[in-house]
Amino acid sequence: MMRSRQRFLNNGYYQVLADGIIAAIHQTHLNLEQTLLDIGCGEGYYLNQLSDAAVNSEINLQLVGLDISKAGVRLAAKRKLSAQLIVDSAYKIPLFENSVDTALSVFSPLCPNETARVLKTDGILIMVGPGEEHLTGLTAHIYEQHEPHEGNFRTIDEHPNFSLQQQIEIKSVVTVNGPDIFDLLTMTPYYWHCTAEQQQQLSALDQLITPIHFYLRIYQKTRTN
Repeated sequence: MMRSRQRFLNNGYYQVLADGIIAAIHQTHLNLEQTLLDIGCGEGYYLNQLSDAAVNSEINLQLVGLDISKAGVRLAAKRKLSAQLIVDSAYKIPLFENSVDTALSVFSPLCPNETARVLKTDGILIMVGPGEEHLTGLTAHIYEQHEPHEGNFRTIDEHPNFSLQQQIEIKSVVTVNGPDIFDLLTMTPYYWHCTAEQQQQLSALDQLITPIHFYLRIYQKTRTN
């Protein structure tokens, strides 16, 4: 799954999302030196995008990537990023309290209490989840009716330590080519709901045209008494 994700993302299909994340981080950074924690960093694609963007900006990003998958973190390490990489759970982050300026979660499980613990007061959490039309071109080959995923927003929206500041909608259409189609399927939860026959049909496609649809939400850690 991690290798499929790396191949698919490296081919630029989600570049519009990476650009949106970078823009949001630039928008929210008030200081030139920032520590950013990518919770569920996987094979390091978004850390790599952030590292490249930081080279061409005035912001000095101290990057930290966390993932429960050893395989994912090994792949991230091979990118030779200027980042600290950790194999551990989002529910037990091995960082000090109030040590992170910005936390990022892209389609990843998140523990609100742990995230709040490591974030500084007034720190920023950027969460990315799927929109209603996300990958409907893919799911049309699997389901009779598309059922969008809710993402993890509810756990944060109901948490007293976080206040929603802004929601950004990102939509585009991509044409996925050849073997990249099966990589896309493999990196999503839809793979586990797909029959062997459906997998073969998708693998035989030359192209797959599908919307990609994301919500990017920016939260601020609120002060507590």
